[in-house]
Amino acid sequence: MHKITVIALGLLLLLGTAGCAAGGGNGAEGTQDTQQGTADNASGSTANDTAGNDAAAPRAGQTPQTPPAQQGPTDLLKASFKVTPQQALDLAKTKGKGDVTKLELELENQAYAYKVEMMTDTQKTKVGIGADDQSIIFNKTEPLEKNKIKTDRQQSKIDLTGIIDAKKAMEIATQKVNGTATKWKIERKNGPTYYEVDVQSGNKENEIKVDAKTGKVLSVEGND
Repeated sequence: MHKITVIALGLLLLLGTAGCAAGGGNGAEGTQDTQQGTADNASGSTANDTAGNDAAAPRAGQTPQTPPAQQGPTDLLKASFKVTPQQALDLAKTKGKGDVTKLELELENQAYAYKVEMMTDTQKTKVGIGADDQSIIFNKTEPLEKNKIKTDRQQSKIDLTGIIDAKKAMEIATQKVNGTATKWKIERKNGPTYYEVDVQSGNKENEIKVDAKTGKVLSVEGND
């Protein structure tokens, strides 16, 4: 009986020792797995950060992009357009009624356009025409103010007979003020018909009025 008891105790001790060893092994494996997971996360984070930095930074051999430089004003003395002022006038007369009271050439939505103004005794029509394709950009008609009915038409009607052309007017204007002709218009305000040419000189914009028949400079005004 004593021998049996001793053998049983020995078996219990062996089983207990084996269980501890197995538990210790699992603990080591768990610790190892945790360490490996931490290392993998750190590696993934570093890889993502590196990829993000690589995407943001220019690659070797590439030139960093810079925004395009702003272009200066177009020199109308050197520019050419498919539509002539006379063609613009003829087209405008099919879209409105009355006498021509103003014709101008200037930028409209990043492209040059003719703007023709016509008047009857009671209303005013403005027509915008593409300087390169004859497209109708706008066509607006509005009534005249009561105090301008009949009188405004007579005071503003331009006389186009025997006038110098726009190129000649721009040449005269740029001889008076050295710079770039950026837009022009021909109009009349209860006096002679005249060209008004905008000349850009450095940071200063000048308005030169030139008599449309004689070519005489009528006035020079500058705006900083």
